[in-house]
Amino acid sequence: MDIEEYIASGILESYLMGELNEQQMIEVDQMVQQHPQVQEELEKLRLAINQYAKASDREPSREILNKVLAGSINSLPDIDTVSTEVQYRKPIWAMAATFSLLVSIGFNIYFVSELGEKRNQVEELTSQRNLLAGQVEKTTQQLEYAELRVAHFLNDDNVHVRMDGSELSPESFANVFWNKKSNAVFISVDNLPEPPHGHQYQLWAIKEGQAPIDAGIFDHNNLVQRLKIIQGEVLAFAVTLEKEGGTPNATVENTYVKGFLKKS
Repeated sequence: MDIEEYIASGILESYLMGELNEQQMIEVDQMVQQHPQVQEELEKLRLAINQYAKASDREPSREILNKVLAGSINSLPDIDTVSTEVQYRKPIWAMAATFSLLVSIGFNIYFVSELGEKRNQVEELTSQRNLLAGQVEKTTQQLEYAELRVAHFLNDDNVHVRMDGSELSPESFANVFWNKKSNAVFISVDNLPEPPHGHQYQLWAIKEGQAPIDAGIFDHNNLVQRLKIIQGEVLAFAVTLEKEGGTPNATVENTYVKGFLKKS
């Protein structure tokens, strides 16, 4: 038997109103004992009767109400007596309909609240995922930079020059790798401050008796970068702050880091 169809048939309402014969009442009792869902629905209907009795100016007779709420079968009055109370059935149905509406509204509010909470959880997880993705990307870049630096340090063809900070920027430092075979210059940007708007860092090769030679401008945000080819005997390398795009003549007073080649 389909329990939902059994409940929708109206037999529980008839049971409470005393409209069933003795055999039918016994069958309802058995269904209540066997199916919790039926018992729950019967209790809801009984509650509706109580609420109606309290709210209504006209109450069912105490004898009928007591016997209905007590669930008594053997002591129920005759069907004819019960039929005089049928006039209260429609208000009971109205109360039941109102109760169902309130339950429906309550569930709607609950599910809307749950939906909002789940949406917030999704947004939080998305934010965390994006944060983790950014951290992974940053870590990957740092790893690649470290590997590239190690490769330059281990390359026997490279001459390594560490450039330390000047009085203008004592905390700054950078590293230069000058390849003896190709004469290519690489700079490792380690610690240089953010340049002012419209300015850029520039590397210079310093030779004895000559003005600084342009070795190329570079982006301080990019780690290891290949710059220009420098040939001949170099004594030192230095970095100055110049206008964006670079200059053919070094602004010596704007020197941020400088380092000398080790004498062999």
